[in-house]
Amino acid sequence: MVLAAPGPARAQSPPPPDDPFVRGSWNFQLAGHAAFEIWNYNGNHEEMYGFVPGLSYGLSDAVAAVVTFPMYYVDQRGVDAALQGITFGLRSRLYRRGQASIFFDFDVGVSYADTYTPPRGTRFNYLALGTIGVMCPVRHGLQLMAGARLAHVSNNGLAGRDRNPDIEALGLQIGALRRF
Repeated sequence: MVLAAPGPARAQSPPPPDDPFVRGSWNFQLAGHAAFEIWNYNGNHEEMYGFVPGLSYGLSDAVAAVVTFPMYYVDQRGVDAALQGITFGLRSRLYRRGQASIFFDFDVGVSYADTYTPPRGTRFNYLALGTIGVMCPVRHGLQLMAGARLAHVSNNGLAGRDRNPDIEALGLQIGALRRF
């Protein structure tokens, strides 16, 4: 009879909040990005169209670590390029109203393209990406995000001064974060 008696009631933990910045929260990101060169020092005009999967991990109630794996089609003079990269960075909440958040993120990393990107450049390049945007929940565990994203692609003079053109492109990024 003692074995069949119910034990003390345990308090159930509340479901995790939907906030992607909460400490310990893991999120999978899928985003699309289209960007057009906004200033041009290399004599060419490039456009970038990409798919940006990634992961984020909440470090505090306003900061998340982010790793992304950007994949871009670069429309450029001559032969267009397919560019793949990896970036690491931080995403920070600037303002919160209700469940919506205005955020800023900055990522740096490296990339490799199947042809010189931009023309006269190299296949290997450094990436610096920054976004200002908004996130809002659409259902439990799913956030939509949209923002303006600046992309910088350059080899930082690794192949010499004559082979250091860059891409400075600004565009819209739209995507979703799924908590797991």
